[in-house]
Amino acid sequence: MSSWTTTTFTAHEETPLPPSISRARVLSALHDPVYMIMRNSRVISHRLLPADHKSCHGAGVPTYEITDKMTFLPEAIWPAGSVTYTMSFENTEDGLKHVLKAAMGMVSRATHRLVEREGGLVLEEDSVVEVNRVVAGHVRRNMHETAEGNFRAFVEGLEGEGKGVER
Repeated sequence: MSSWTTTTFTAHEETPLPPSISRARVLSALHDPVYMIMRNSRVISHRLLPADHKSCHGAGVPTYEITDKMTFLPEAIWPAGSVTYTMSFENTEDGLKHVLKAAMGMVSRATHRLVEREGGLVLEEDSVVEVNRVVAGHVRRNMHETAEGNFRAFVEGLEGEGKGVER
């Protein structure tokens, strides 16, 4: 929903997965909110909110308060250097849905789906983001730049599982 103060954009990312990683391992990781949170190298801290916290997905859906280092906004716009937001996680049969709510009215709704293609398994992420027009360009760039690193960390974490690396 766009207005004179907000705009909406979409993003799509795809990550081909190595054949050594099984569907079950990928879904197990997607269904582990802490694993998903910690794939983001900008995370400073996270905590699970009480079960009675009103989630974007409804009662009983895990919601976390997460604080990230924020290097993508100019000091003049956001001098704090970090941002705290909430993120709820809902498991699906083929992946995960999450809703992120942050400062300045930003709401990001994303779906991660594990799909089978001719070349093997692919992790797809589709996002719809509502954000203040002032920061929309920065948010879009940051999402694209961090998605690659986050998905690389996701795959590396799964590949490292049989080598003594914790997930």
